[in-house]
Amino acid sequence: MINRYVHLAGISFSIAFLSVAIIAYQLVLIQILSIVQWYHFAYMIISVALLGFGAAGTFIAIFKKPLLNRIDYLLPSLMILSGLLMTIVVSVSQTDLFRFDSYRLFYDYSTLWKLLATYLLFFLPFFTGALAIGLAFVKYVDKIGLLYFANMVGSGTGGLIAVIIMWFFFPEKLPALISLLAVTAGIIIIPKKHRVNFAPGLMIATALIVYFFIVPPALKLSEYKALSKTLNLPETKVIKRASSPYGVIDVVASSHIRYAPGLSLKFPGMVSINNALFNNGNWYGPLISSKEDSLNYFHYTTEQFPFLLHERKDVLVLGALTGRQIALAINNDALTITAVEQNKAATKLLVTELAGETDSVFVRKEVLVQNISPRTYLLKTPAKFDLISLPVTGSFGGTSGLFALQEQYDLTKEAFNEMWGKLNYDGVIVISTWIDYPYRKPLKILATATEMLYDRGIKNAEDFIVAIKNWNTITFAIKRTPFNDEEIKIIREFCGDMNFDPVILPGIKTDEREKFNKLQDKSLYSMIDKILASPGSREKLYSEYPFNIKPATDDKPYFSQFLRWKSIRQLAGLFGKHSVPFFEVGYILLYLTFIQVVILAVILIILPLFRIGWRGRSPPTTEGSRNISKIWTLIYFSGLGIGYMFIEIIFIQRFTLYFGNVIYAAAAVVSLMLISSGFGSLASQKISAKPNRLVVIIFFIIISIIIYTIFLSSLLKTTIVFTLPVKIIFTTLLIAPPAFLMGMPFPLGLRLLSLKNEIQVPWAWGINGVFSVISTVLATIIAIELGFVWVMIFAAGAYGLSLLINLRNPVRY
Repeated sequence: MINRYVHLAGISFSIAFLSVAIIAYQLVLIQILSIVQWYHFAYMIISVALLGFGAAGTFIAIFKKPLLNRIDYLLPSLMILSGLLMTIVVSVSQTDLFRFDSYRLFYDYSTLWKLLATYLLFFLPFFTGALAIGLAFVKYVDKIGLLYFANMVGSGTGGLIAVIIMWFFFPEKLPALISLLAVTAGIIIIPKKHRVNFAPGLMIATALIVYFFIVPPALKLSEYKALSKTLNLPETKVIKRASSPYGVIDVVASSHIRYAPGLSLKFPGMVSINNALFNNGNWYGPLISSKEDSLNYFHYTTEQFPFLLHERKDVLVLGALTGRQIALAINNDALTITAVEQNKAATKLLVTELAGETDSVFVRKEVLVQNISPRTYLLKTPAKFDLISLPVTGSFGGTSGLFALQEQYDLTKEAFNEMWGKLNYDGVIVISTWIDYPYRKPLKILATATEMLYDRGIKNAEDFIVAIKNWNTITFAIKRTPFNDEEIKIIREFCGDMNFDPVILPGIKTDEREKFNKLQDKSLYSMIDKILASPGSREKLYSEYPFNIKPATDDKPYFSQFLRWKSIRQLAGLFGKHSVPFFEVGYILLYLTFIQVVILAVILIILPLFRIGWRGRSPPTTEGSRNISKIWTLIYFSGLGIGYMFIEIIFIQRFTLYFGNVIYAAAAVVSLMLISSGFGSLASQKISAKPNRLVVIIFFIIISIIIYTIFLSSLLKTTIVFTLPVKIIFTTLLIAPPAFLMGMPFPLGLRLLSLKNEIQVPWAWGINGVFSVISTVLATIIAIELGFVWVMIFAAGAYGLSLLINLRNPVRY
């Protein structure tokens, strides 16, 4: 037996090391897929990791006896194999056999098989690692609390380690580095009598890992990503790369890049852009220098007109990116410019190595750089500004809904309200967007501003909003006070001088809107008028328009989510059935992932369990007792799986605003929840596995969820002014208590089953695994369709089912 050779403490340390590797590897895969594809595949990686654990539990249930008979050899072998697979599968996924492209999924159906194959490929290291952890759990089921504690603490630590190492190594090198932890976990528990037998395999595994670290696989980006398309230009190349948890930054040198949104066709010169930045293959911003230009091109853009109305001494740039809008403010003699940009790695490059290529705008004496999220800054600062600017929304030609699943807290109705509150008298909020077709982003921005004003008691929004356009861009200015006659005159003269068209302007005439730049589809103007007309007119447009143009909110911060399921048939008739998916690739892929996850979870976890059946051979019961029912197992463990995952995902969303960075919020929430749950599991070892104990624990979990649903958001906004160390302490105090309790019901339930109906233990693992896998994607679907509050409500409901089943169907002793 294995405990002849390895003490239980050694097993615990080994599980902790392996758990660190598994969670860190999961975060690295999310980063890698964000680079080669897009952000929305994060949910696929989370679900495939959980699928690996669920399938491992099923595999153990079917082959329990032969596995346990060879556990002293299998346990270290599986850990080492898991580490080796972590290194290999990333390289294999970049070969033509497995490599897929998001865009091709909807017209090249063979790509669907590549997506499925990639899913199963990434499944392998999680499955083998989970198999090792599961075998240890089964072998030492009487010490499940201690081992579960090691698993959870290791997992929580893995999240922190992943964030740290992303600063020092590029993503393609990280799988090999992380795999060393899994291999080390296996080495720790190799029995003495098998060390000689393991030596050759260890040497081969180590050699492969070292090779893939020194010669990492090349990450092949989708041909449709902005970086891929840019590198197709002649004499274009990547001249520098930098890595961080924010993503991989590529500095591209090319004399053929052109970027000047809102530029007038009357501009007589050429905008000089030699280099540009890309983050995870997506466009980040141009590196613009005016040293070689005889004319200042900013004076010829639609974004210039707010500076003509009044002197703008104090300017706030939310989302400074590469400093383009900082340069605009400098060129208009702003005295103080607060530049807010959360990508600290990019800002560091722009302040140091790339400073000369942007006229050193980030280090000018009038510029104050804040490396936090725009919303966090708005909630913290007491300052007032003459002008608040936001980055250009969208991209030229559209984004095909690739950012539909991305939370954009800067563009919610609450964000506009906070910006409005930070304006001085006659101050303005300025935001530009590319004119997409079918029209979506301009309408949603206008709807957001209009409803914000209406909520503040301003019924005549058309007097407070001005919008002008060139041939491909529209710029909105939302003013603190109504635009007066002198300002309207200046705007009209500017439009005439630059061949721009006013779209929204007090007293505007119909023919003014298309004097210089004509739209093929004139419906944009009628829809703008409906949004400005009245609440009833807006609501009617929201209901009838094929796309979702209702303002995003903090509860549903998905500004770029426009597709409506009920309108798909209408859109197919207008644009063709093959065009519809490209309006919102990310949104449709979410549902495609959900269907795929459900099918694979049933096939890999549930169906194999029918081989052993529900009943099997149960231990004899004492007089007056009875076995736990199948319904109890199904409802109890499914409720735990749904509830835990829903809470984890919503906590990440809520704390993103608090920390001002999604990377740190995710690391903090996941780590604190897993570590606290681990301690809860350890404490559960001293609690009797009885239904009445479960009822009390779950009751307090539900109460905490209800309290957090009501008060968490306002509490975080109130304390957002705290310093980072105080925030970390406060976050720990908020997350640790409920997460501690949430770590108890699962091990207690397993102990109860092992005592009363052992044959159902594998089913408990399988059911919990399936619903955990499904809940990862389902929580996002609910958040998009209904909002974050409903995810919390469903989480409380899931735990409520687990509580009720213990009241209605208790096990009698």
